Amino acid sequence: MRASRQALVLVSAAAVSTALLTGCGSKKADGSSDAAAGPAAAAATAGVSPSGTPTADAPATASPSPGTSTSPGPSASPSATAGKSAKPSPTASASTAKPGTTKPADPAAKATSAPPAAQAAPAPAAVAAAPAPTAKPGPVAPPPPPAPATPHVPPLQSGCTPTKPQPDEPKEAVAAALGSAAGQSRTLFLSNGGTDRLPALPVNLVKAIAWQESGWQSGILACDGGIGTMQIMPATVSWMNSKFGTTSDPKTLAGNVQLGTQLLDWLVAYYGDSSFGGTYDLSPDPATGRTPLLDLVIAAYNAGAGNVHYNTVTDPVTGATGGSVAVPNPGYVANVKALMAGAPWNKAG
Repeated sequence: MRASRQALVLVSAAAVSTALLTGCGSKKADGSSDAAAGPAAAAATAGVSPSGTPTADAPATASPSPGTSTSPGPSASPSATAGKSAKPSPTASASTAKPGTTKPADPAAKATSAPPAAQAAPAPAAVAAAPAPTAKPGPVAPPPPPAPATPHVPPLQSGCTPTKPQPDEPKEAVAAALGSAAGQSRTLFLSNGGTDRLPALPVNLVKAIAWQESGWQSGILACDGGIGTMQIMPATVSWMNSKFGTTSDPKTLAGNVQLGTQLLDWLVAYYGDSSFGGTYDLSPDPATGRTPLLDLVIAAYNAGAGNVHYNTVTDPVTGATGGSVAVPNPGYVANVKALMAGAPWNKAG
């Protein structure tokens, strides 16, 4: 009986030992247990050995190769399904990676494997562009035609005796023609196909130019080819008629005065746009009393626009922009401005 109890106790002890050994894990030949191998197995599954070296099972993107940017980019952004599942995406599989090497991701594969939500949206349909608004250009005309080698010399200041191919019109008729032409607001046709509306000219400017040029003699012809009251040069006739869409005849009083005032209009627009930001104001500057645009127009009427310039200078300290008039005929400019102020035609008999 005692022997039976001892056998029963031995059998029970063996059963308990077996259960404990099963729960704690079996030992290997080197004395380590299966439980101690758990971290290494987990590290191998993650693709990294306990020492931190990538294994053959590591995903291609687990360790950046030299020259590969580690900054977050398109390949580092989470996929559309990353928040829903802990499984690696198809592009992260390392089944094709070679042992001991890291293979950069194929951009083409990424582009094709992106979920539909990440694909580029189709380009919107082309929309017809609205017509661009017509803006006033800078200079209203191309560079002026070549200027004569020497300024036009009015017949009254010339050493050559002018001729009179036709009789002079009465001074009253000349005054009326000059006043009418000066008061017109003309349309200038630009070389780019646009137009520019020009303001009326100061009457005293037109009358002073005519007095300086011919003394209001409508039938005079200068030795250098200047015709009539405004001393229109032959080359100016077709030029002005094309710019303003007219057919004026310089040998008639009305046509001659029309061509002369058109040339003044063109000069105001040319210098106003190219040097004064589109301002056509010929009046004196309130601060300085100077009249740079007026001076340019008067000088160029006599010497040609190619010989008359406005040089701009920017103050490096204040940033203010100023300029100076460069003219070859300052005496002519001074005479015309004196005539504008004195108006001798009002005293002439």
